Amino acid sequence: MNGMKRSKTIFSCFCSLIACPPETSGWLRSPRDRSVHQILFGAIFGLSLCVLPSSYGDESIDQTEAPYFWVPSMEEGGDPLPLKSTKVDIVIEGLLASVTVRQVYRNEGSVPLEASYVFPGSTRAAVSGLRFVVGDRTIEAKIQEKEQAKKTYETAKAEGKRTVLLEQHRPNVFQMKVANILPSDEVAVELVYTESLLRENGDYEFVFPTVVGPRYAGDPEAKSSTEEEWISSPYFATDQSEEISIPQFSLDLELVQGQGIQRAFSPSHELSVEFSDPRTARLSLENDGERNDNRDFILRYTLADEEPEVGVLITKTEDGGYFLVNLEPPARKPTRVAVPREYLFLLDVSGSMHGFPLDVSKKVMAGLIEGLVEGDSFNIITFAGASDVYSENGSIRIDSGTAHQEKRRAMNWINRLDGVGGTNLLPALQRTLKIPRGDGTARTVIVLTDGYVAVEQETFELIRNSLGEANLFAFGIGSSVNRHLIEGMARAGGGDEFVATNGKEAERVSSDLMELVRNPVLTDIDLQFAGVEVTELMPARQPDLFLERPVRVIGKFSGEWTGVATLTGKSGRESFERTVELGEMNTVAVDSLGLLWAREKVRSLSDELIFGNEDAIRKQIVALGLEYRLLTKFTSFVAVEEIVVRTEGNLVPVQQPSPLPAGVSSLAVGAGVPASPEPETIGLVLILGVTLGGFLWSSRKKVRK
Repeated sequence: MNGMKRSKTIFSCFCSLIACPPETSGWLRSPRDRSVHQILFGAIFGLSLCVLPSSYGDESIDQTEAPYFWVPSMEEGGDPLPLKSTKVDIVIEGLLASVTVRQVYRNEGSVPLEASYVFPGSTRAAVSGLRFVVGDRTIEAKIQEKEQAKKTYETAKAEGKRTVLLEQHRPNVFQMKVANILPSDEVAVELVYTESLLRENGDYEFVFPTVVGPRYAGDPEAKSSTEEEWISSPYFATDQSEEISIPQFSLDLELVQGQGIQRAFSPSHELSVEFSDPRTARLSLENDGERNDNRDFILRYTLADEEPEVGVLITKTEDGGYFLVNLEPPARKPTRVAVPREYLFLLDVSGSMHGFPLDVSKKVMAGLIEGLVEGDSFNIITFAGASDVYSENGSIRIDSGTAHQEKRRAMNWINRLDGVGGTNLLPALQRTLKIPRGDGTARTVIVLTDGYVAVEQETFELIRNSLGEANLFAFGIGSSVNRHLIEGMARAGGGDEFVATNGKEAERVSSDLMELVRNPVLTDIDLQFAGVEVTELMPARQPDLFLERPVRVIGKFSGEWTGVATLTGKSGRESFERTVELGEMNTVAVDSLGLLWAREKVRSLSDELIFGNEDAIRKQIVALGLEYRLLTKFTSFVAVEEIVVRTEGNLVPVQQPSPLPAGVSSLAVGAGVPASPEPETIGLVLILGVTLGGFLWSSRKKVRK
């Protein structure tokens, strides 16, 4: 509730008290006097709740600028939940995943509807198609510049035509709008995307996000996030899930590999797995009676055969083509010379971290603190509505004689923390980056958060401009984290990203992290091509490799695909070099690399937005989106059925609510009470206080008589 709304409420109570003054026959002698006394003091108590700082939400933002719990209210005859089902079909062939998401909307009410639904996507997804299915008719959507697509949609909506609009708000947050759904109508919308998979520490991983976590938009350092409507999307309260009709969610996956599949499993969901042969498996969600749409679906699989040193995918065009190259790194080599290292742990203790996510964070922190060795130093900064620091006098050095006591004291401090309040990430990050750095130390910043903020771009800009020579590692904590923030922070900070969805993963990853930081797999990486004309290589500069994953590049080439590629770098303290032959023997032909290249190019351009020149970058992104039929921040899909179906009656808008991510507290949703009172509130408190004082003085005077 903002200041004006709260002031109006207080003023209404004040007017009620004025209209019903206490009896004048004596101070609290009659039941009515006592009732008035209770009312007055109840009002004062209520006002104190309005103006005193609230530990449950110091975000001073309007309810319309924050997520809220859905209340089942609708005009008579309306259907408050038109999204009936979501079906996901996935085919993973080699390194590429092709995904089709089918959303079915049905109007079971008696008035025409416009349905709006915010849903997640993979950060690596190249969304390239949208189909609108009405009965036996299928309409292919067109890609248009974002503002033009909105105009096309609004015009069709006003004309009474069925229409659908798909927009991207973040690389992993989309919004679907479907207008003119008539009573008894059932329409389906299908979106199609492709993404590439990466092998890490022996396992391949595919992630399908199922829910957009609530975004906090009250960070005082935010530039424009509060202007984004999608942030105010509604959520189901935990106790509502059993009372209302939840959209059905199903997922089927076909895994086809060129080598034998050793194992395939999900750490997030119960799966039914059937092998038709050693290289092909079909997987589907078990119907275990639990919700499947409130946490990321994660598939991990391992191949039976050893990976080749080089893997190449190509798509040929008339004058060249696109390529994706995976080059295996060397084995990890421990560094013999220990460099003193300072660790700054930035820990999210906001309301969305209350309970399960913070419990997982504490397990991560226990592993990280335990991994500190003699010569290391550390400090801990926590953030919610405000930030706090463990050691105000600077980082604490680990010595052999005091290591056990220092680690135990730090964990005792961490274990007393609870999740409450807003998520003001930027001020806390600024405070962390301004901490003076000791001479001769290598600094590492480790951020632990669910990422439920709306200030991603500002965060990336701050890290790039202020981190200096330090590295930043990002730890996503929870069942459905904001991977765009987690991955972007690590990319901007020259580190790596991790996600822990449960306590077991937290213990495993945190126990390894310190070793990974001290002993990168490969640093000072450079990749050169000879004998082939390569253009538009991404990433243009290879970051240090901390996890055991391939060095991957995607680019364009002219002429024939031939020649050699040479990978150089530092493995421990030794130089590393590997040269591989390029050619037909090493390649697999696919059709979708041009789309994936365009997606990576868009991401690279988006990273450059922090350096300014927004107009020029926007034009480049729009051009790529239109040329490759690619959903971007500045291009959208729109489909129109050229039949007028609504000639009269108002169109009722409906925001389809989402479930809260599994394990996320209700404290993550809704605007809180400001930490300091607004001027309007202070004025009304003074007026009511003077009025109460007058009542007290008048009543006592009458008693004396």
